[in-house]
Amino acid sequence: MTAAMAVSHPTEMGRSDRLASIFSLQSMTSISSDVVATMTTANCEMAILPVRLLLDLQPNYLNLENGVLTSHNQRGGFNVLSDGAAVIDGQQCRVINYIHRKVTLKSHIDYKDYRETILAKPMLFFFNVRKVKSDSVSAKTFAFIVNTRHPQMKARIEGGMNEIISSVMGENYFLQFNFHRLVKDYLERQNFELTEDNLNFSFTFKLDVFVDVFYLLGMSKKNRDVNGKILNLFCTNHEKKEKVRAFLSKMTCPLIKLGNSFDHDRRPSIYSLGKPSQEDFFL
Repeated sequence: MTAAMAVSHPTEMGRSDRLASIFSLQSMTSISSDVVATMTTANCEMAILPVRLLLDLQPNYLNLENGVLTSHNQRGGFNVLSDGAAVIDGQQCRVINYIHRKVTLKSHIDYKDYRETILAKPMLFFFNVRKVKSDSVSAKTFAFIVNTRHPQMKARIEGGMNEIISSVMGENYFLQFNFHRLVKDYLERQNFELTEDNLNFSFTFKLDVFVDVFYLLGMSKKNRDVNGKILNLFCTNHEKKEKVRAFLSKMTCPLIKLGNSFDHDRRPSIYSLGKPSQEDFFL
C-alpha cells in the first residue's frame, strides 16, 4: 500500500493535512492520476470515499450540521439508504430525507414507485471502518456510492428484481441486495475492516392473502450479492479534488428526458422522508 499523495497546492496544504490527520488514512491508497484523467460516470459502477470529503465536494446535496445529516435531492443528488440514523466519525447523527433500507410493498403500484425511485439516483450508504490491528478503537466513516446510472449496475439491480418476480411460487416475496461482502473484501486489501453490517437494502412484497405457504417456508425469500468494480475516490491533492468534484457533479445531476425541457427527476417518492416544496410536485 502506498501513502496518500502529498498536497502541492499551497492554499490547500493546511486543510488537507488536517483532513489526513483526522481520518488517519495515510495507508489508504489515493486515487491515481491516470484514473482521474480518464474518469467518467459511464465507467464507475461503485465508489468509496471518506464521508467528510463527500460533504466537502457535494455541499449542494449533503449537509451535516448540529448532528443532523440532510440530503437535498429534489434536483439531482443521491438516494440515501438508511435506517434514519448514522454514526459519523463517532458522532451520533439523525438523517433527514432518506429511503428506508427495509421496506414493505403492498401493491404493484407501490412496487413500481419503489423500483423507479431506487434507480432514479445514485444510492448512498454510510458505513464505519477501522484500521486492522490498530490500537485505536475509534472508527472512521466512509460513503459508499452505487451508481445506478451505470448501465451494468442498473441491469444488476433490475435483473435481480425481475428474477424474483418470475421465480417466486407464492403471492408474497422478499428480496435483499447485499454489498457487504464486496466492500469487506475491498477494504481488507486496504488493511481496513468494517465495523457494521448495513451495506444492503431489501423489500418485502406482501399482499393480503390468508396463507402463503411458500413464503412461510422461506421459498420466496432471496438474497442477492451484488458484484462489480469499486472506484476509490479518496484524494487530498487540490487538482484531484476538483476533478472528483466535477465527476460527482455529473453523476448526481438531474436526468433530462429527451423531448422535455423540464427536470426529469421524479417527484418525491412515498419512500423518501424529505419535505418537498410545493413546486416539486409540478415536474
